[in-house]
Amino acid sequence: MTFGQTEAILLVAYLVLWWLFYFGVKMRADQKYLQSDLAEDMRPCQGCIITQSAMMAAATLAIIYGAILMDWIGIKQ
Repeated sequence: MTFGQTEAILLVAYLVLWWLFYFGVKMRADQKYLQSDLAEDMRPCQGCIITQSAMMAAATLAIIYGAILMDWIGIKQ
């Protein structure tokens, strides 16, 4: 099994999506925490934020990849 160009592109796309979702979710959680007068039970869980971002990135990539395979989105080289 070799690691080809397609896998490398998908890995980079996943990492970029994860990073974008992570910052979006983190900023939203921090904003909710600051608006709650710093209530300790509203403090964002770091592991939850990381997991939520990873799941959102994976779901987005799966939807895009499925749309490409079903020829709803065309990519020309």
